[in-house]
Amino acid sequence: MVKKQYLLLLVFTLLNTFLFSQNYERYRKLKDTIISSKYLGFAKKISITVPIEWQNDVNNTFPLIIVFDKQNQRSHNYIINTIDYLTSNEQIPSSVIISVESEQRYRYIETQQKISDANGHALENEEFIFDELIPLAEKDYKASKYRMLIGHSRYGYFTTSLFSSRINDLNAVISMSPFFFQQNTDLTNSIIKLNGLSFRAKKYYRFGIGNDYPEDFAKMDSVITQKINNPFLNMKGYRFKEADHNATPGLLINTALYEIFEDWSAIQAKYISNQQKDVGIKSSLDKEIVSNYGAKLNFSIGILNGKGWYFYNEKQYEKAIQAWKILINSYPNFSQGYLQIIQAQIQLKQNYLNTVNDFKKSLSNSTLYTDVQKKELQDELKEILK
Repeated sequence: MVKKQYLLLLVFTLLNTFLFSQNYERYRKLKDTIISSKYLGFAKKISITVPIEWQNDVNNTFPLIIVFDKQNQRSHNYIINTIDYLTSNEQIPSSVIISVESEQRYRYIETQQKISDANGHALENEEFIFDELIPLAEKDYKASKYRMLIGHSRYGYFTTSLFSSRINDLNAVISMSPFFFQQNTDLTNSIIKLNGLSFRAKKYYRFGIGNDYPEDFAKMDSVITQKINNPFLNMKGYRFKEADHNATPGLLINTALYEIFEDWSAIQAKYISNQQKDVGIKSSLDKEIVSNYGAKLNFSIGILNGKGWYFYNEKQYEKAIQAWKILINSYPNFSQGYLQIIQAQIQLKQNYLNTVNDFKKSLSNSTLYTDVQKKELQDELKEILK
């Protein structure tokens, strides 16, 4: 019996270690900090997670994803790990992630409208997000104008309300286990009103509900499927009939993220296609992304690098150089790109001394690599120049 209890304890410990670990493949925790909100009147704890290619002194920006309810570690870490997984597989663009904690004593009032409760601080929370948090993300953490909100339960309700009230300041919302009705509030009516508006780019909304709010799902789903025909409103709901309230984040997040960035993935796939021989198409594909999403979303390092290698292996060295220059222009701290250009220049019997100097400067300034990795790249340069 003691042995059995020990084994159960061991399994539980290992499971918790896995669930709450923060070992990412394409991201790193930058910092934890606190914002004292003048609008809310109390402090908010936040965490900033950035892609590995993020670098403070590099002129590059990334989509902003704000994830609420950081205090719920299981669902929060699953969401971040899903973002990491899909980024690693080139399915979504590298993003700046800001996780926002909500203390239990404030969680109700900061998501409740005054029309439903006189003590509600939803408007103040909205001001905190759009007048304090997002400007901070853009100023200090290189967030672009592309903005996504992810919320569960009360924050599913709140993010849905923001999709309605601040749709011109948002690009996408993912709401998990939301409810849509409070006293004097019906969010389905708010969503219907969006149908008559004009937008310059698509707006994405995904929601998922389990076994707790079936009537809410039925009402919102009928609104989206029967009353929304605006081509710029890309909206969809998922019903997980037997799913517990706390299971919906894990069931929804991967599909929602994939669908929201499906067009981005398809557009960059046009560039990497072996049938596509013109690297100059990159600028027109960038415009296609802006037209669809309303903001610039960089192609992934893997796609840009892979295009260069395709041309190199086809012995089209000039085009390989062009492709790798596009890569370096997008990610100046990806120093390996210079090494690859040098290899192509050697094949073309071109002078590569300037590229060697560019490589050394890039590597010296880059934070993308560890000291060990930098030493390996320096050794690789020596091998190339033998």
